[in-house]
Amino acid sequence: MATKGNEISQTPPKYLKATGRSMWSRLMPLIGSQLEESDRALVESYCFNYQLMREAYEDIKKNGIQYPLYKIVMTPRGDIIDPNHFEGYKSNPATKTLSDATAKLNMLGQQLGLSPQSRAELAKLPKPTDKEQSMADLLNGGDNVDF
Repeated sequence: MATKGNEISQTPPKYLKATGRSMWSRLMPLIGSQLEESDRALVESYCFNYQLMREAYEDIKKNGIQYPLYKIVMTPRGDIIDPNHFEGYKSNPATKTLSDATAKLNMLGQQLGLSPQSRAELAKLPKPTDKEQSMADLLNGGDNVDF
């Protein structure tokens, strides 16, 4: 649970494109109250990888998963024999980007508590009470600590 004054801003970073900003706006109402400013990099990375995944998907929709590869076949003297010799297919680089971004989203989503399994594990954690000291109090607390 975020402590007062240590919450992540609900406003998405300006460097995110519309898709990433949209994800930020959908994500923060769901998990923002559980996160602190120190978790901001995780949320930014999640939104950025979502943006990458969508851009890669759009590229695949436009250009396909793979595309034909052609080569110009020439004689040693430079005469063209076949201007469009089919060499096979080449994978669209966006497929790797899509795969990588999807894997990172899965990993980051688990860290942020966005999967059913990670939510179940977070629910098992003991809830802090007013009587218990926070980690910040333990780390910063007491001038009377002997070393």
